[in-house]
Amino acid sequence: MKKIIHSWRQFLTEDMQVKSIFTETALNTMSAETVFADGGTIEEGHGAFSYEINLASDPNSDVVHRFYDSLYSGKRAGFLSPYSVEQLSHMDLYLIEGHNAGFAIKDGDDIVSVHNNSALTGLGGEFMRKAKEVGGARLDHFDGFLSGLYRKHGFTDVYEIYQWSEQYKPEAWNYPEIDVTDPNTSVYAEAIEGLMYEDPAVLPNEEIEIKAEDEFPIAINPSLKHSSYRYGRPDVIMRKLG
Repeated sequence: MKKIIHSWRQFLTEDMQVKSIFTETALNTMSAETVFADGGTIEEGHGAFSYEINLASDPNSDVVHRFYDSLYSGKRAGFLSPYSVEQLSHMDLYLIEGHNAGFAIKDGDDIVSVHNNSALTGLGGEFMRKAKEVGGARLDHFDGFLSGLYRKHGFTDVYEIYQWSEQYKPEAWNYPEIDVTDPNTSVYAEAIEGLMYEDPAVLPNEEIEIKAEDEFPIAINPSLKHSSYRYGRPDVIMRKLG
């Protein structure tokens, strides 16, 4: 009986951890999209931005609260499961002075909460540059257009993938259609392109071992994966600097 109880508790713990990963990744994905979606770049010669900074080793309550307000000032804020002020106080926070735009570094090197709820545009490259400068070396996101963007910024090492599960679907996910055959939007593009014929319906409808981006080994059902991405149900991708 003790073994059964232990196994059940372990299952519940692991289940909650995966659910947390999906929820947190959805938050990071949707907030990062506000940064990269405008497609702009900071003009050459632009002066360096000044940042308000909170260090986990020496928390600054004022900066923490301003970052919290900045992060959740966007239109979708009410649909996100937020980091609490207490959680943010244990992260390194970087907020552009005078603007609701910034990012955080969690656990020393994990880039999270990349967001832009200001009138500024073209901050994607600036935030990636600054984040790497201050120790950011890994990040997570749902597969989609962020895959190609993060790859361009050096996050080419795919070290973990969590396949979509309706059991863990984020409450606020907006289900955008994703082309699983486009390398700019999918870690499976090369593998699936090699399996494709004129009609995607002939993709193997069984679980097979493939090599995803960065030679990451994973078992997928290509036909179901194609359909899943088409209906806005992509996988969680964990990346680090290559």
